[in-house]
Order: sequence, then C-alpha cells, then structure tokens
Amino acid sequence: MGQADILRALWTSARRVACAVLAGLVRRHRAEDLEKRIGALPAPEQGAIVLAVLGGLMVVSLLFAQGGVVGMLAFLLLVVLVIN
Repeated sequence: MGQADILRALWTSARRVACAVLAGLVRRHRAEDLEKRIGALPAPEQGAIVLAVLGGLMVVSLLFAQGGVVGMLAFLLLVVLVIN
C-alpha cells in the first residue's frame, strides 16, 4: 500500500464525513446524494467544500472546548445529533 493509496483513502474518508455533516445540516438531501454531487465537481471545488466543512467543525470544537469537559461532551452530542 503506497502513499498514493493512503492519501486516496484519507481523502475519501474526509469527503464522506463532510457529506454526512452537510446532509445533517440540510435535511432535504441524503448523504449519498450529496456525495455524488460533490464527487461530480472538479477537484479544487471538492477540496474547498471539504476543507470548509472540516475547518468549521474544528472551529466549533475549539469554541466548545472553552467550556472544558462539559463543552466537549456537548460538542460530541451536537455532532451525533447532526449526523444522525
């Protein structure tokens, strides 16, 4: 398993997570549909979408981390509810 295979698997996982988060926020679209639509876009646009979603998750997690353990637990609960 080469470096290209590892990066491809990492990219696929990141895109799948971003699609799941977007599908949780926009309830009228399923994650599979969003993944197909994002997969049809050119690579730079896919990268921008995935980085924006994952970057937003990181910023929100840092904000919730200011609340300590309770804040992080609330963040994890929020993520579970959104992705459900």
